[in-house]
Amino acid sequence: MKARYLSFFSYIGTGFRSSEKIWLKEKRNYPDPESVQGVFELALLKLRSHNYPNLLLSSRTDGGVHALNATAHFDLETSGSNIYNPADITFRVNKYFFKNELCVSVKNTIRVNDDFNARFNAKSRTYLYRLAILKNNFPRPAENLSIASYIPLEEWKRCHFLRLENFDIERFREGAQEFLGTHDFTTFKKFDKETETKHNRRSIHSIEITPGRPQVTSFTEQQRSYFDYYNIKIHGRAFVHNQIRRMLGALVGAAAGKISTQDIRLMLQIPSKNSWISHLHSQPAYGLYLCDVEYDPQELIYDPEQKVSTRFVVEDESD
Repeated sequence: MKARYLSFFSYIGTGFRSSEKIWLKEKRNYPDPESVQGVFELALLKLRSHNYPNLLLSSRTDGGVHALNATAHFDLETSGSNIYNPADITFRVNKYFFKNELCVSVKNTIRVNDDFNARFNAKSRTYLYRLAILKNNFPRPAENLSIASYIPLEEWKRCHFLRLENFDIERFREGAQEFLGTHDFTTFKKFDKETETKHNRRSIHSIEITPGRPQVTSFTEQQRSYFDYYNIKIHGRAFVHNQIRRMLGALVGAAAGKISTQDIRLMLQIPSKNSWISHLHSQPAYGLYLCDVEYDPQELIYDPEQKVSTRFVVEDESD
């Protein structure tokens, strides 16, 4: 008997090439220990189901991007009418991750209808970017002293630290307003042969910019903080490849006075890879977190009589 499951899980992306496996031509059933998807499938293989447990991720992220609540579905086949217990799947998969010292943790697994799709049934996704700016009232490091000397070790590859003269968070907020609503994000997309022909219209529902704080031990907490921390939460249906990190690059440029709000507006109004301002930089992957993937609660209830309405609107290529 075959049953479909949905897992909710977290991971630290530092040690992975990406969340998704590299697809080999006409071959899906192979191990890939350098991706989140690959190690998850290796863990599921320990359950010894009759089929290869192909994992379908709700969101695809680049290497270095973290996830606090990602989702993925998979099918497991057994003999007769017995199926795997979801709680047992969670326990045994986590046991594999712990034993192999992998920074992945499954929080919950549920059974879903056989036509449920983790990617296409997602109503929206929420991402967080963590940014830290060296304080204006703090003396700038000497030429022979790097900003790295002031970064808490616990935050290594967890937050993006910057030293910028005249960083203005209000200019950052003003620029963020330009992204709200539905736009063609071609200018903010990483171009490659596989995605260059896909349409790039996406909707940004909200952008919240709030003060953050360092994620450090009590010992480091007692020391002087040299940075202003910011959490940038972005909520939308789906995103094109590198969209969020390029958006952040434009907003950091606006906050530093390198570009204006009008420049951001023009990049949206004239969607083209040639509209990207060359002195702007996509922000590093390690500051980005996939916070949540939202579904209709009714669609998460297993009911073989209910047909799930799959939303084949856009795919999330994510960051």
